[in-house]
Amino acid sequence: MRGLIRDLCGFQTGVVADQNQALFDRIEQELPLELFRFPSGVTHNGWIVPNNWRVRRANVVKDGKLVFDGTANALGVAVHSRSFVGELDWDELRPHLVTNAHLPSAYMYHCMWQYRPWDANWSLSVPYEQFERLGPGRYRIDLETEEEPGHMLVAHHHKPGRSDKTIVFNAHTCHPHMANDGFAGVAVLIRLMQWLRAQDTFYSYRLVFGPEHLGTVFYLRDRSREDVDRLVGGIFQEMPSTGAPLKAASTFSGGHLIDRAFANVLCHHATAHVRVPWRMGAGNDETVWESPGYEVPFVEFTRCEDQFAPYTEYHTSLDSHELMDAEQVDEVLGVLKRVVGVLEDDRVIHRRFDGLLCLANPQYGLYMERPDPAVNKVLAHDSEKWGHLLDCLLRYMEGEHTILDIAEQHGLPFDALHRYLIRFLDKDLITFQRREIQRVRPRRVAPDAFANATP
Repeated sequence: MRGLIRDLCGFQTGVVADQNQALFDRIEQELPLELFRFPSGVTHNGWIVPNNWRVRRANVVKDGKLVFDGTANALGVAVHSRSFVGELDWDELRPHLVTNAHLPSAYMYHCMWQYRPWDANWSLSVPYEQFERLGPGRYRIDLETEEEPGHMLVAHHHKPGRSDKTIVFNAHTCHPHMANDGFAGVAVLIRLMQWLRAQDTFYSYRLVFGPEHLGTVFYLRDRSREDVDRLVGGIFQEMPSTGAPLKAASTFSGGHLIDRAFANVLCHHATAHVRVPWRMGAGNDETVWESPGYEVPFVEFTRCEDQFAPYTEYHTSLDSHELMDAEQVDEVLGVLKRVVGVLEDDRVIHRRFDGLLCLANPQYGLYMERPDPAVNKVLAHDSEKWGHLLDCLLRYMEGEHTILDIAEQHGLPFDALHRYLIRFLDKDLITFQRREIQRVRPRRVAPDAFANATP
């Protein structure tokens, strides 16, 4: 995946930007996409699609000498800065400079005005190693930016299953050149969807790429009610290689099958992990998917170190593809594949026998050895867990418990238990019945709901 991440990080993207189309053209080399275009100036719930914005010049001159050129890096000028030409004293210039003494070579990503165009002013991002050479004096600023109407691009890829109930995967595309936040997440989901396309799945799966928040806001605005009602859950992915443990932030209500799937998979297949409540991870587009009227249960899956300090290079020019650790990124992909496995394979179990089965009989060959003080056995560390399971298992076969229910009850990995129960199925001892994810229909406000309301 590192080559794909490197390629995706090569584009200077934004909410509306010249290279957004080239980015999606590159993704289309991996997956076919349906592209949606939202023109600058359209609004929804107070959100505004901004204009296309470019920097023409960004020079800072002191004593006739160029001391900073904001065009040297894509982050050198705060996104959607206004033009400014004039002379300023140091005390007047300093509030317009963004820097970080802890990352002396980094350009900081100032992106606030993409989301609050009404507040736009101007600002320059200056690496601290250059900033500390500035100081008192008189400066001439020559900052020329331009804006023109354009289009925000959002794309999706839909993989149909036997059911139209749909699981969504989402990542954002608007942070220019940045890997953990989030083209590495885009790459992980591309590889996941390529794997899914080769699977015979019950659920349908949809991959959605677009600018953070704004892309999802307008994408959902234009989905039909019938389409939204088919969305039974989703996962936002970013920050797959910060070095921190894997972190899953739960759905808003918690207890969803996706929450439970993550809990089981992370417990048994992650090198290290934490699970946190809703919005206690990095925080991203799950707020849009779960917003009133849509209410799609969404897990955010990252390696965020801290809610307010996700990782050292966060929102800087240092967040490059070179930071990516192949094993960490592959682990994220592996966890997602296993989560899909839980969603696809969870079943209720119905027995086709009465009485106690002799599982050790060669006719069945289903006995799991457990510790015996009189017999020296070489057993796995969890053999007693499996042994206790066998004491209980036949009572779980009454059509009331799912495989995941049983795995949770006994602290066992879902995939291993599923493989074991397949052996019962092969012996014609049980049947499986799918318990589908149920969509809680979102409550929507009718357009004239408040027409006759009393002030």
